[in-house]
Amino acid sequence: MAFCASEGCRRWRPEVLARRMSGIQIDGRWFCSQECVERMARQLLAGARPLRLGVPAVAPPRLGVLLLHERAITAGQLTRAIASQPGTGLRLGAQLCADGACDEVTVLRALAAQAGARFVASIAPSAVADAPGGLPREAVRALGVVPFTLPEVTGRIRVACAAPIPRAALAALRRLTGWTLAVYLVSDTTFAALRDAYGSATDRPPRVELVRTSTVADAATRIAAAAAGSRRMTMADAHWAPYTWVRVTAEGIVRDVLLENAEESCQAASTLH
Repeated sequence: MAFCASEGCRRWRPEVLARRMSGIQIDGRWFCSQECVERMARQLLAGARPLRLGVPAVAPPRLGVLLLHERAITAGQLTRAIASQPGTGLRLGAQLCADGACDEVTVLRALAAQAGARFVASIAPSAVADAPGGLPREAVRALGVVPFTLPEVTGRIRVACAAPIPRAALAALRRLTGWTLAVYLVSDTTFAALRDAYGSATDRPPRVELVRTSTVADAATRIAAAAAGSRRMTMADAHWAPYTWVRVTAEGIVRDVLLENAEESCQAASTLH
């Protein structure tokens, strides 16, 4: 015997219903109806919290200090760049490049050293046109991360991002896909080109329906509808501000709901791939 796992329902399930597979099972929990799954999804979305990230024991060195240490710039060039930033709105690395104090690769190398990551000077946008990894384009844009190789047998995949490294988004991607991520920093220009090119040349593009919603309840309805397609499934979720990503998997079919949390509105993208 079992009871519906949705709070506020607790409907009893006789064993005869269990044998007939009545209801919906998610991660071993039984829900008597799609409405109860929707209630659970609303609670999950309302209570979403960012994934916990470790706090570095030592703060990373500042970019300007690193460039000075490497003798890539002079103290005077650093001072002038910092003085120019309020007027231009550029970040320090971009400002130094705009001033001609150093080049983009030098800044990228220093940013990678600052973050303890690897970097790659350039990646051709054509490398991601077929959407390696099979992520929906909306997810790539929300994550700020672009896979640029196919997953290896071990589950390792190379991904590109711009500085600063979006560690919360990377943790969410690891949680929902199970991938082992090899992270590479690229310049802002290269990242923008990769993001725009991702999935642009696939022969069979992902079936993506973008749904604009005004309440968390609307996103919960999308999750419940995805769960209703099968009787046994698993569900995983990850949150990084301002997004919550819910993945429903059943019989090899993956359905994603990506919710953008705003003060009074949200946006959900439902993907079947």
